[in-house]
Order: sequence, then structure tokens, then C-alpha cells
Amino acid sequence: MKVLISSYVHWWNAEAAYAAALAQTLSAAGHTVRLLTQPGTRNAQHLQTLGLPVDTSLPLHTSHPLRLALALRDLRRLLVRERIEIVNVFRSREQPLHLLAARGLPGLAVVRTRGNARPVRRHVLNRLSYGRCCGAVIASADVLRRELVEGLGVAPERVSTIYFPAGDAPPALPEARRDARAALLAELALHPQMLLIGLVGRVAREKGHRVLVQALAQVVRAVPRAVLVIVAKGYPGEVAERDAVTRLVEERGLTPHVRWLGFRDDIPRVMQALDVGAIPSLASELNCRVAMEFFAAGVPVVAFPTGALGEVVRHDRSGWLAADRSPEALAQALTAVLGDPHRRARLAAGALGEAAGRFSRANFLRATLEVYARALARG
Repeated sequence: MKVLISSYVHWWNAEAAYAAALAQTLSAAGHTVRLLTQPGTRNAQHLQTLGLPVDTSLPLHTSHPLRLALALRDLRRLLVRERIEIVNVFRSREQPLHLLAARGLPGLAVVRTRGNARPVRRHVLNRLSYGRCCGAVIASADVLRRELVEGLGVAPERVSTIYFPAGDAPPALPEARRDARAALLAELALHPQMLLIGLVGRVAREKGHRVLVQALAQVVRAVPRAVLVIVAKGYPGEVAERDAVTRLVEERGLTPHVRWLGFRDDIPRVMQALDVGAIPSLASELNCRVAMEFFAAGVPVVAFPTGALGEVVRHDRSGWLAADRSPEALAQALTAVLGDPHRRARLAAGALGEAAGRFSRANFLRATLEVYARALARG
């Protein structure tokens, strides 16, 4: 199958990563994939680093009428020349352009993937774009699927939930985890018996770093060996929030229990060294990429029930869901996992099982191809 993926996302975020994972999975299965994005962005740079076929020649993001008209013409020529069968669009802004370019072309369907936290506007154009003008819609979580079906009136049979896929676990994972743990503990100058809580991702208020620090103050009273390891992306915009988190750590007397790693290019190995992965996000989390990465590393997740996390993390099976978004509830959840080694081992096995089963690349590919087939059958 020949698939054109439209990912005009400026930053490298969960939505961009979903498009990249889709391209990688399809390519690995022998399908022909081409990625459209805008030049000079973090997304374009990252896609190129991954070795994916990136095309930045079509300025579909422009607001200049003439350039947009020429881009639309060139897009239609591309669809015809390359005999594209599926156009998978990731942003609302470019979707009407792809629908126009594909109009009337036989053997071609447009599929929309939605993984954005912004509410869908309930106007006629969106009803058409997500409805009968679109071959099918993929939602990255059930909460988004319900929004489209119940809020926008899209026919249920046109919307499928396909979660972000977990990566493949490395061979001999127990040995890999043991080696990674020993290396990280040595790097951080920590005693081998310390228990590591990992928080991986962008440092921003909505990501819950401050709430986690408040919870940690309670956790260390019950589990004195607990240490929070923070892996940040290192974006310039993170500085103010990182300073605020650092001040809070100092105020709570938690400096011995917190380590900042900053940006890392070996995140899968860092994750393998952890005992628990924490996701205390206060908003968004509709792709749950970090949760999938923790699962692939065999690490149970302790999370707030934000966005799709309540769907992805199975309580007392692959992780532990806090009762609410408070420091107290998060502290109770972390203590329940860290304080019970047998439970922790069982949840780690459950997390790895989810990566190999429910969220495997094989299931991701199968579900996606089924959606593509239905979209093509609708004409």
C-alpha cells in the first residue's frame, strides 16, 4: 500500500511522534510511506534523524493565497504521480486541502487521525471533514472517539480507537534492566538499594512536576529509599518552571531525594533502570506516549486519571491510578507500589505484557490497515 502521511506539526510532540510511529510501522511491514511536513521545524528535523522519507516541498501551512493554490495543485499531482492509496492527515488545518486534492481520484481515501486535546469545534466544515467527506477517522483514545461521535455526530462505524504503540522490548530485558539500573545508580552516586521514580518529558506546569514533588514529601516518610529522577527535554521555555520546581524541592528538604538528568538521548535505557514511572499530568495525555515507553521497558506506571491514562493504565495490573489529582492521592499510589516489592514485580510483568500484547506494533499495524481497508471500500 502507498500511504502519504501529513504531519504539519511544528514541535516534536506526542502527535508528531504518533505520525512517526505510524510511518515506521508501515515501512517496516513493506508499505511505501511518504511524510509531508513543514521545513525548519523540530518535527522535520526529528523525522529526518529517524531516517524517514520526509517531503517539505509543499507549503500547505502557508496563508498566502497564491502559494497555497500552487501547493494544492502540486499535492494533487503528487497523489496521481505516486499512485497514493491512503492520505493520513494529522491536523485539521490541512485536512480540507487534502480532501480537495483527493476529490474525484479513484482508489484513494483520506483518513484523519486525531490525538489533540483541543475540543473539536462543532461547525459544518468539521462535520463534513470528519463525516462523509472523510474515509475514516482514527482517534488516539476512546475519550476522543466519544467526543467525535457524541459531540460532533460522526457515525460510530467511521471512528476507530488506535492507541500509540509501545516500542519493542529489548532482548534479555531482565539483564538489560539490571545493567541499566547499575549504571544509572553509579552515575547518580546512589546506593544500590534506592528505589527510583522516573518522570520523563517536558517541564511544564501542566505536566505535574510540582504536584509530584509535594507527593514525594509524603512518600519518603513511608519509603525513605525513594528517589525522584527527572528527565527533561531541555527546551528554553522550561527554565522558569524548572526553577520553580527546584525551589519547591529545596523548601521541602527533598534535595537528597531528587536528581535532574536533563536531556538524554538514551531514554529507553534510563527507563529500564527505574522502579516506577510517574505520569502526574494535569491536562492532555491523549496519546500516552511516555506510558507506552515505560511499558516497553517493563516499568509499571503510577498516574493521574488524566486524558486517556485511565484507559491505558490498568489499575493493579500494569500500574496504579491515583484516586484524584491531588498530592495526597499521588503519594498513596506511589507508596502502594514502591512499598510492596511483590506488587511492584507483578505490575512490572503486567506492563511488559501490555507492551507485547494490547499495545504491540503488530496490533497497531493490524488495526490501522483494517481502517485503511474500510476507508477504501467506502470509496
